[in-house]
Amino acid sequence: MAEKQIDNVMRSMHRKRLGKKLLLTIVIYAIAFLYFFPILYMFLSGFKTEQQAVMPSLLFTPTLSTYKRVLGDPTMYQYLRNSLFQVIVGTGISMLLGIPAAFALVFGHLKHPNSNGKFYLWFITTILLPPVAVLIPLFIWYQQLNLINTPWGLMMAYIGFHTPIVVWMVHSFFSDLPAEIFEAAELDGCTKMQQLTKIAVPLARTGIISAALLVAVFIWNEFFLGFNLTGNPTATLPVYMSRFREQQGMFVAQLSASSTIAVLPAIILGWMTQKALVKGLTMGAVKG
Repeated sequence: MAEKQIDNVMRSMHRKRLGKKLLLTIVIYAIAFLYFFPILYMFLSGFKTEQQAVMPSLLFTPTLSTYKRVLGDPTMYQYLRNSLFQVIVGTGISMLLGIPAAFALVFGHLKHPNSNGKFYLWFITTILLPPVAVLIPLFIWYQQLNLINTPWGLMMAYIGFHTPIVVWMVHSFFSDLPAEIFEAAELDGCTKMQQLTKIAVPLARTGIISAALLVAVFIWNEFFLGFNLTGNPTATLPVYMSRFREQQGMFVAQLSASSTIAVLPAIILGWMTQKALVKGLTMGAVKG
């Protein structure tokens, strides 16, 4: 009799656990669907005509005319090339500047005590600086140097805004590395550059990949600086998408199609590297 009661209690507890897991799973999927629904609706709206897109509906007759119109626009490929150029070169230079800077702040010895912490705090505070706060002096400076409407001028701005992000993230990973490894390497005759390239970078590879991905996504999505510092020949893809809002109204279907094309590279890249990105954000970037 007692064994039967114990079995009933165990089955009841098991059903409760299964019920909680099922409820939690439903809630998680519901939240995920709410977050994903705008992207899904944007993707579907690209297969609508402008008349269909004006009236929100999930039931419609799909058409490829909108995507053909967007993909058939030669100017879009010009904006796309500009964005790819800014992402590849801007991310690369930001990493080349940020990684040695983070290594120097962690393992370097400056002349004055506590200078490392002060410089690191300076890098952190620049991350909080909104671009609109420096737009006017930056615009005046660019005018004097003839950098307006040039890809290199926009790239300089991107490098200046995103190098501190690299320093912030990579600094956290370098701080987790034991200093004894570098002390032993120095005794063996390794220079600081060899310690950086042969020891620090391989050990902090996950954090470096995460920093590069974040910077690439930030540059790819950036609109404010690209809109104000460039013209049509040098503007990026987010600036191109703003053209679909005109005085005659907003071209919702074309905007949805171009937005889908714009977010696909970031989604694919994030999906391919999600393990490294999640590991990097959870292990090192939230420390310090």
